Amino acid sequence: MNSVLMAIAVVKDDNGRILLRKTDPAKNPYQEPWALFGGQIDGDGTVQDLLNKELRERWNFSVSITERLWWDEDIKADHDGEEKRFIYVDATCTITSGNPSPVNESESLEWVAVSDLSGYQLNPPTRVLLKRLQYI
Repeated sequence: MNSVLMAIAVVKDDNGRILLRKTDPAKNPYQEPWALFGGQIDGDGTVQDLLNKELRERWNFSVSITERLWWDEDIKADHDGEEKRFIYVDATCTITSGNPSPVNESESLEWVAVSDLSGYQLNPPTRVLLKRLQYI
């Protein structure tokens, strides 16, 4: 089984809100549409460099990692239909440049108060991470 290493960003603003993305249903391996941000860690560069590359290309912003949290894993079918082990390296982040907006028109972004997160249909890895942070 192939493994995919992903950096997952809990993007927070100065008011303590969390930035969520509503994913493109055609590219989402989960039924739940709301997720955090992430990028595959492959190639040259630091985790932050590779995460920011993905964030800039797909959502027009960059972050600074403020706290490294932990790791988690999930086995699921990838976009190509092949079952893979996804290993998530989780961190909290703040925006350092850009204005978050999706490049893909079938996605949307929303700042959400922590007290409102439980009202969102969060994908399983997002739900696990936000529970660990005691946000839901």
